[in-house]
Amino acid sequence: MRGFRAYYDRGIIIEYRGKRIIVDPLRKPSGSFDAVLVTHGHKDHVSPGAIRSISPLVMSSETAAIIRARDGVYPRHLVVSPGSRILVNDIFIESFNAGHVIGSLSYVLDFGDLRVGVTGDFNVEPSVLLDGARGLDVDVLIMEATYGDPDYVFPSRPEVYDELRAVVEDGTRNGIVLLMGQPLGRGQELTALLRDYQLYVEPSIKAINNALGIRHGRVLSGFPPAGSVLITGNQGNMVQVVRALRARYGVLRAVALSGMYARSSRALGLRSLGIDALPLSSHSDFPGLVDFVLSSGARFVYTVYGNAARFAKYLRGELGIMARPLPDSGQLTMDFFLW
Repeated sequence: MRGFRAYYDRGIIIEYRGKRIIVDPLRKPSGSFDAVLVTHGHKDHVSPGAIRSISPLVMSSETAAIIRARDGVYPRHLVVSPGSRILVNDIFIESFNAGHVIGSLSYVLDFGDLRVGVTGDFNVEPSVLLDGARGLDVDVLIMEATYGDPDYVFPSRPEVYDELRAVVEDGTRNGIVLLMGQPLGRGQELTALLRDYQLYVEPSIKAINNALGIRHGRVLSGFPPAGSVLITGNQGNMVQVVRALRARYGVLRAVALSGMYARSSRALGLRSLGIDALPLSSHSDFPGLVDFVLSSGARFVYTVYGNAARFAKYLRGELGIMARPLPDSGQLTMDFFLW
């Protein structure tokens, strides 16, 4: 570990033996890097402006297609996919399925005497579109902890799918169904899951779907006929949208989809407004995160995003694993593990 540093500075930065790598940059990287890695296409992990005219840039072909369709940016990049192992500036970079959204990858940086894993966002449970992620064989693991709180335990995906289909069957019988979730991730999953229904898809979702070869559903415009299923992104004015649709159709089943609704208090708040809430997430829940750490066998674990501090404390206190939240640029040494 001598000479190893990892920290967050608008991207995950890894330094070892004179090499510098940045993962998921949110601004134009300052200084030189031996590799710039993008795990997936969500905008909280990659800023289109940050990856213009930089190299060597590494991502999947699907992530590049998403960025082109959504942002109009055509990044020049090295294409990798699960199972890839490429040599970039004397660093072996291995790519693995992250199970988060289409095109999402986790990476392992193999320096010869040290293997460092960076998960990006990931999900260990398979979906209608993706296999689940598997633990990484590494010495150091830098992992997301979005749902790193014991309160976040999700039902199995088949259970959620069955409940969702029941809602759709009921709602389309004499009204309309509105499903709200992330355009990238749940947008594609819902389109694939409900492809046999009369689907109308928000334009931003349709653009991503087309880029990924998912052709089901028509573009949502105006008011589609009763019996339809509407798939949209998260609605900032959710209550107003639901009221307007109910006034138009009379019968509406509205469902918000996010892992945050595993907390009953969040789900109950929406249900009091006549909106169902289901914990369908593209992230791993708390048990999934724990399983991933134990499967990886890492000597050191850095947590990042979401409940990073709480999850690291759990790993230390309950499992005896040396774990800490990923420090910022002001905390750069292994001393961070000693307090």
